[in-house]
Amino acid sequence: MNQQILTQVNKLFKGDGVHDTFLEDIKIYTTSKYDPLSPFIYDVCLILVLQGKKIGHLAQNTLVYDSKNYLVVPTTLPLECETYASKEEPFIGLIISINKKVMYEIIDMVAKKELIDSHKNSLGIFSDSVNNNIEEITLRLLNMLESKEESNILGTSILKELFYRIAIGQNSNFLHKMFLDNNNEAKIANTLKIIHTQCETNLDISNLARNEDMSVSSFHTHFKKVTSHTPLQYIKKIRLNKGKDLIVKHKYKVVDAAYEMGYDSASQFSRDFKNYFGYPPKEAKASL
Repeated sequence: MNQQILTQVNKLFKGDGVHDTFLEDIKIYTTSKYDPLSPFIYDVCLILVLQGKKIGHLAQNTLVYDSKNYLVVPTTLPLECETYASKEEPFIGLIISINKKVMYEIIDMVAKKELIDSHKNSLGIFSDSVNNNIEEITLRLLNMLESKEESNILGTSILKELFYRIAIGQNSNFLHKMFLDNNNEAKIANTLKIIHTQCETNLDISNLARNEDMSVSSFHTHFKKVTSHTPLQYIKKIRLNKGKDLIVKHKYKVVDAAYEMGYDSASQFSRDFKNYFGYPPKEAKASL
């Protein structure tokens, strides 16, 4: 990202943390210290890194997103992330929620063109190169965010232009597949929504496969291609992240969070929690 962008974004926040903007769908995240590898849930979003670097890990897959590469998460996924930052060069990133309705409209229009699908990637997340168009839109976006009036009037159109540039990126093939309902990737994306909203219930894998008109074996195969997890692994990670939120944000006791997330045993929840996060649930702290 160029110096103009850094100068402009620094007008919009003070200090480390998550900062709201005049647009609900855009937040600025900043930190001036290195954050070691930690698990997070990423929802449907675009992350533009203006300074610093993050490295995301999804099973054996590694994604670097920095000032030269943005990250697109078209569906809900559990990642482990490492943040590189310092007081001299803080990490600065824009977290932009992807408007699904707008993206459907864009995909419907550009899908009629022949898109180069050179990577044949089915993973439900991707990074792509920041080009001059992305930089130019980012600068206009940051200029707009100085004004509530401009944000309300121009925000939708500038974000739509940004989503279009993302949709025609070199690695955006999964984004297209997810928004075209007849693809297996779209079927898995539908399942991920169900899991995300009903993870505390007794989800039956056979029923999830049947809901998408898929055999159990095909469902497992495509689920792992998209998420790098088996369905049971994915469900467990969603439960643990939501359990952490209950403890940290809603002050639940560990035993109550365990049962709320569908665990029969609080001790099993605590063991799984420590294996995943690296510390027991009673030591959980708020995170982005």
